[in-house]
Amino acid sequence: MKYKEFINAVRVKIRERMNLYLGQYRKKKLLDENVTIISNNCWGGHVYRYLGIKYLSPTIGLYFFADNYVKFCRNLKYYIGRELKFISVDESKHKDNLVERNTKCPIGVLDDIEVVFLHYKSEQEALEKWNRRSKRINWNNIVFKFSEQNYCSMKEILEFDELPYDRKIMFTTKDYHVKSQILWGGVCIKGDIPNDTILFREFIDLIKFINGEDCKKRQKYAERKLKKLNKAKT
Repeated sequence: MKYKEFINAVRVKIRERMNLYLGQYRKKKLLDENVTIISNNCWGGHVYRYLGIKYLSPTIGLYFFADNYVKFCRNLKYYIGRELKFISVDESKHKDNLVERNTKCPIGVLDDIEVVFLHYKSEQEALEKWNRRSKRINWNNIVFKFSEQNYCSMKEILEFDELPYDRKIMFTTKDYHVKSQILWGGVCIKGDIPNDTILFREFIDLIKFINGEDCKKRQKYAERKLKKLNKAKT
């Protein structure tokens, strides 16, 4: 493990422990703590634990490829209502990428979209938790979060931005001049955000986001960091 990876791992471990004590105070700032966070990856789980609130979303400990995620968000009730089935890596539309990542976790299918259950040990565990958490969705209090990763193209960026939801954000590697973007000032690799869970709240005010207020935080700072990172690459 590289030094930076070790530091990040320690950072997250300390944060997770502190969440047990500080979450109860943070959640008091929410207008309604019964919120469903629909996320394209593990980001949502980190937010739930940071705020010390119950998982009211099935999108915990997993990820979607970008085109699948936008489709999932566009027709959320439809896909939530589909029976979750499982396929092998060889049967996946994203086989080459999954093989490259040495994927060993369950691969779920909801009609025509795939869900990669990254942090699940078995299909049974993934199925049970997906079904249980799907029933908890608060349809009257939902927020959506997306990131420019997992084969995200301009098509998905524009389609996500056009979704008819008031509370949605999208972490991007540069300014695309779309309303829902939050400029990501962390590490970006070839137009991709490899990990948005370490600095999951550095560029956004989580409380304001969930409360439906202007949540863009430190965007000038993110822009400076991004320029610095890009300059270092040249």
